[in-house]
Amino acid sequence: MLRAIIVDDENNALEALKTLLTNYCPQVKIIDTASSVEEAYQKVVTFNPNLLFLDVEMTNGTGFDLLMKFDEPSFKVIFVTGFDQYALNAIKFSAIDYLLKPIDVAELIEAVKKAEKQLDSQDNLGELRNLLSTLNNPRSRKNKIAIPTHKGFEMIEVQDIVRCEASSGYTLIHLLQGKPVMSSRDLKTYHELLEEYDFFRIHDSHVISHFHIQKVLNEDGGVVVLTNDIRLPIARRRKSDFLEWLKGR
Repeated sequence: MLRAIIVDDENNALEALKTLLTNYCPQVKIIDTASSVEEAYQKVVTFNPNLLFLDVEMTNGTGFDLLMKFDEPSFKVIFVTGFDQYALNAIKFSAIDYLLKPIDVAELIEAVKKAEKQLDSQDNLGELRNLLSTLNNPRSRKNKIAIPTHKGFEMIEVQDIVRCEASSGYTLIHLLQGKPVMSSRDLKTYHELLEEYDFFRIHDSHVISHFHIQKVLNEDGGVVVLTNDIRLPIARRRKSDFLEWLKGR
């Protein structure tokens, strides 16, 4: 049984989620609710839930503020949020589940099933630690990104990623050392996640790290030479934006 606390300062949203859980997720027992960071902290300490439905933005703080109060979080988290690109990128970076308001029933059911399967897994603690590290050290190239693969997730430091390459709807993550990692996410997703870490999409098939650029050549319409002498074409329509981007680094 999943013993859950819902944390949200919008009463309508809180009640709506309670109703959805009651109607569609019988494996979830709602043991309490909270509308602020401090109230949530006290109730988590008192009731020791194994699942939190956690709003990101609240009037007196954020869901991240709550998580930072725990050195060793022992609960699974499903974030519930409106559209906030910064928050979503940090959450996606760490492979933690999230639901966008208004909540889609199918997505709620899937997130709850996943939480149930991972209840006894140590992955949860690693995910939360990675999220907090990313939030505390924004743009640090030592931050780790969770790469979903057919076996689960691989945690890879941003500084070890040389480039990302589109591959039939998937993405090949090329690393400084070792074999590329095949991810089930598309290249657009990685462009959005890594853009703030000085990655640029030079071509429909290639996103590259500024840190690993060795040369930019004018031959063949524009070529970038990366670490390990990898040569990649610069798309003609992206070249001027790319050169302007380089000037600002």
